Amino acid sequence: MQSFYLTKNQHGYFSVRFPDPVTGVLGTAKSTHSKNRQKATLIANEWFNNGVPSGTSCERVLNNPEQSVDLEKLVKRLSDSEILKLYELISKRMNNCIPLPAVSSTTTNAVQSSQKTTNSPTPILLIDALTSFWDFENSEYVKKRIARGYDIKQRNCKEKLGIVRRYWAKYFAADRTIQSLTPKELDEFLLYLRMEKELSADTVNKTMTAGNMAFDFLVKEGLIDSNPLASVERFKVSPKKRGIPTETEMRQLMALDWDWTDSAYKLAFKVAALFGLRAGEISGLQVCDVDVVGDLLYIRHSWNDVDKLKSTKNGDDRTIPIEHGVAVELLNNARRNPEYSDTSFVFWSAKVAGQPIWPSSFEDDFYIAMQKIGISEEQRKERNIVFHSLRHYCATQIAQRTSLEIAMKILGHRTEEMTRLYSEHETQVKLNNAKEVLSQGWKILTA
Repeated sequence: MQSFYLTKNQHGYFSVRFPDPVTGVLGTAKSTHSKNRQKATLIANEWFNNGVPSGTSCERVLNNPEQSVDLEKLVKRLSDSEILKLYELISKRMNNCIPLPAVSSTTTNAVQSSQKTTNSPTPILLIDALTSFWDFENSEYVKKRIARGYDIKQRNCKEKLGIVRRYWAKYFAADRTIQSLTPKELDEFLLYLRMEKELSADTVNKTMTAGNMAFDFLVKEGLIDSNPLASVERFKVSPKKRGIPTETEMRQLMALDWDWTDSAYKLAFKVAALFGLRAGEISGLQVCDVDVVGDLLYIRHSWNDVDKLKSTKNGDDRTIPIEHGVAVELLNNARRNPEYSDTSFVFWSAKVAGQPIWPSSFEDDFYIAMQKIGISEEQRKERNIVFHSLRHYCATQIAQRTSLEIAMKILGHRTEEMTRLYSEHETQVKLNNAKEVLSQGWKILTA
């Protein structure tokens, strides 16, 4: 272990930090007030041998006749805003180790105005800034994005706000400023979440995104100089491949009498399996989205419990052909609603007027159906089969029977890679073809 460590601040002055002889933890940085490394090393050696001089940095400067300044007269001439500005400059000189004093809002506004003029950003509290950024109702970022026509999901903001409170706020002190963060410290924070808290790589990356987006916005607004997370590496995510029911299991589910629940849930299962709709898109279907004359389904919305009725996942509408019988079933289900209208929901809620059945209810009912055909909850989880697996099943069926371009239009994907990802499942058709090829080879060898 070294006797001490020298670091240079943004103004070129060297500071020294002494490690605890038992724990090895570095102490608070002390400025040597020198830009010369050799001179700073001599000062650090003297402090190591004789102890760090007592008193504040300003008092140590006063003890040096060559740097003596009549500070008392100087301070008397300063206004409140100038004093606060001096505090900030001293804090920067001392690596942000001096907390700013409490001041009135009038003084703060004056200092902020002065800082804007001199391009010196105001210290910004980390947790307050992240919390404000992800507060959907009051976030300046959200307001500006919506004003520019972007669709900001309240559900996403709520998720990120939860991440800030669970991970950022429990690791960093409430008085930490963004300007005091270093890439190394942030990297250690993320590694702590991954290795000690044992969070998934995906969750740690989401935690990183919660900070990254906020920091990028503050840089763009000119409130901080740089994003301290910009150089920190993300974690590699290896997601478990989504499982799908076999074709035999799908036939069993289709033939199953879903007598334990409302018939609407089996209809939702058919719409997901046959036409590839997401659970939220099924909830968001309205009467005007079903064309029984042209046998078309218009996918314009998605529903979730936070944002309610919003645009689809990628913001794109799509039109898909459907079986006439299914189109009739959809409208018949919608007409059971006492509040039936062109804009009422096809999968309407009997419990909450004006709302659809929530996507999570489709998922719960699908899991019960899986158990009914002999697939236990443990087996389902092991195979990673969820309600969204029905969309993967549909993609696989479509990919075998049509072009990639048409499959993309039906599923609402923007890239061929995404459609390929969804359709990379083995099917009975593929297995039968492989079986026939192998059988022919066996006949040749045994002839």
